[in-house]
Amino acid sequence: MGFNKGTKFSPGSMRRKIIGFHGFSDKNVHSLGAYFIRIPATKSAMQGGQTTGRSYDHGGDYDGIRKVYVTHDGTSIRNMRVDYDKGGQVECFEYGDKIGLGDEYLRMKLSTITVNYPYECILSVEGSYANTQPYGCIVLRSLTFKTSNGRTLVVGTVAGTKFSLQSEGNAIVGFHGRVGSCVDSIGAYYAPFTPSPPPTEKLEGQGGAGGESWDDGAFQNVRKVYIGQGEYGIVSVKFEYENDTGEVVVGGEHGKTTLLGYEEFEVDYPSEYITSVEACHDKVMGAETGVITMVRFKTNKRTSPPFGLEAGVNFVLKKEGHKINGFHGKSSTILHQIGVHVVPITE
Repeated sequence: MGFNKGTKFSPGSMRRKIIGFHGFSDKNVHSLGAYFIRIPATKSAMQGGQTTGRSYDHGGDYDGIRKVYVTHDGTSIRNMRVDYDKGGQVECFEYGDKIGLGDEYLRMKLSTITVNYPYECILSVEGSYANTQPYGCIVLRSLTFKTSNGRTLVVGTVAGTKFSLQSEGNAIVGFHGRVGSCVDSIGAYYAPFTPSPPPTEKLEGQGGAGGESWDDGAFQNVRKVYIGQGEYGIVSVKFEYENDTGEVVVGGEHGKTTLLGYEEFEVDYPSEYITSVEACHDKVMGAETGVITMVRFKTNKRTSPPFGLEAGVNFVLKKEGHKINGFHGKSSTILHQIGVHVVPITE
């Protein structure tokens, strides 16, 4: 409802439901806040051995999972460690056995998956269990962890009875089960989880001081770049974006379109994204302040050809570990300045 423009916000809170609102208003609503209550986690049944070993139960009072470590000896799951997030603090649980002799020790392998919390969660754990020698009891033979970002950790070899721990619309926020010299069984705690949108940062524009300011805002990704060139530099730019609902948003034309039209640089989203912009600015005839004379775009896969001529002062717009998801700058009948919005890379 309304217009999808300006600074985005969400009054949501992890594992809580909204039961009321507050804010400021007169003829318009100026601000909005919410009241919450915590949603309790639900507990699944255990999968695997039901009587052997001793019980472990981490509870379901955590906000999410940060990292999982799993040790496998070629036959069974021997040891697990889970790092949980609770109010921004990390709490760790480790259980099972990593002690082995001779060839058994050499066969042990540690596998890990780091969850990019709070932008990602573990959606499901699949696995298998069977009566296994030399333990003489039912133990876990394999585990597969899947996250909301489509990443997967596979440990062990599927054997015996298969199972899946998953709850539609929920994330796994805790584990329970039984453990001896191996991990005999595993169950899960489920709770609602809405991954937080990564925080967007605005990097200051560079170039000349002339023209009027413009700002397309920040989006999910940049789909296409349009560059219009003139005799002395870049005269116009336009960008095509994709928002968080998958809709294509075409930004405004910044500068003055020439009879030559636009050159295009298309990004193969979602596997490709722009990581930096290299540009030049210089004072040219007919412009009181500096103008952008060249731009070049670098993605996680390739580098575009230069648009314009490399003249004047060179600069680069980028932030390590981030992708560009929006543009801003200054323009008149020519492009004077360009800047970017960036967001952490979570893919």
